[in-house]
Amino acid sequence: MSHKFHKSTLLRICSQPRTFEYISKNSSGLDPLQITEVLNELLSEGKLEKKDSMWVIPEAKKPLTLAFADKDPQNYLKKYMGHFEFLKTPHPLDFEWRNSKHSLNYLTDQMLELTAPNDSVLILGMPTLFANIYERDVTQSVTLVERNKPIIDGLKKFVNHKAKIQEADIFKIDPAKLGSYQCVLMDPPWYSEHFYQFIWLAARCLDIGGTLAISIPPINTRPDIDAERLDWFQYCQQQGLCLENLSANHLEYTMPFFEFNAFRAGGIQNILPFWRKGDFAVFKKIKDQHTERKHLVEKVSGWVERDFDGVRIRIKPGQQDRGDSFLPESIVKGDILPTVSSRDPLRDLANIWTSGNRIFKVSNPTLFLSCIDRINGRNQLNANDESVKAFIDEITNLEKREYTNYLEWVYYEMERQIA
Repeated sequence: MSHKFHKSTLLRICSQPRTFEYISKNSSGLDPLQITEVLNELLSEGKLEKKDSMWVIPEAKKPLTLAFADKDPQNYLKKYMGHFEFLKTPHPLDFEWRNSKHSLNYLTDQMLELTAPNDSVLILGMPTLFANIYERDVTQSVTLVERNKPIIDGLKKFVNHKAKIQEADIFKIDPAKLGSYQCVLMDPPWYSEHFYQFIWLAARCLDIGGTLAISIPPINTRPDIDAERLDWFQYCQQQGLCLENLSANHLEYTMPFFEFNAFRAGGIQNILPFWRKGDFAVFKKIKDQHTERKHLVEKVSGWVERDFDGVRIRIKPGQQDRGDSFLPESIVKGDILPTVSSRDPLRDLANIWTSGNRIFKVSNPTLFLSCIDRINGRNQLNANDESVKAFIDEITNLEKREYTNYLEWVYYEMERQIA
């Protein structure tokens, strides 16, 4: 190849800050000594700069992370996180962790190994996996069960004669309405009451000899998870399911924005975006077992959500209303709850919660909500509304900047891992 070609190739690689390790790994076999010569030549010509062991194009004036001012972050999301563009920013009250692109590809590969070309596959509550399988243009027929209307609307472009969506509540749907399948894939919430519901439905929809593939929490997820897992496996056996394979830490989850903020508030800096892992279990249905569906009482949260330019704010009006105060008060230093644990007692004090894991308490949340609705309705604002608007504007501006920092951080860490 020509010298000009090598210079052009290295400049393209360095369109984002790169280490020498990354450059040498991604130069298609170019000798590292030759790479060094070309880099130094570009450096002398002013076409490259070297900052903190990173090579970068100086004209861009970019930090050592991806600058999203002139880049589309969706391109990054699609590369590493996988089909998140039709989903909202996760809110901490939803305990929502999403599979990375790596995990989605792994699960798709597993589905292809576990099924025959003409098999039918059922996916319970994993919309990004449904989208990923569709993109792979598989021959299997795939049905997704999902109850979230905005997600369903975002997935409509993936629907065809082999890819279908059943709009339904997993906790309530009659399995007879779904039919029978040779494979079920699911990633239920990691709590027993939800796990039992998913397993019961999957077992009813599986043919004898069919396969169930499921994610389960690793053994250090929380206290007593070892006993919980044994109970879950016993319940699977009661449904006619036999454990065939269990692979530890084979799934990875993208750290959501709210957890990024929580870790920062807790003083944790050096951590990888995909540190959270999941075990991957495969069961075979060996017989039909007719057990009663466990009764599930879904908790009525009482939270009402309002969206401000992508920042999700939840308010809990009602029984907590006391007095006429409408301005939020701090609960923790810095306002960001430094944990995502459901066992933290401070969670019970909050009646305002943002998608960046900020928590507040207001004596009259109903009054606060009415101010918010007048602001959203672009009505004439009174003095109380103006004060609430100033608070909301400050929070929104903070979290939008933090979300950009979050994307930049994940991008940099993943590029560093590739290197």
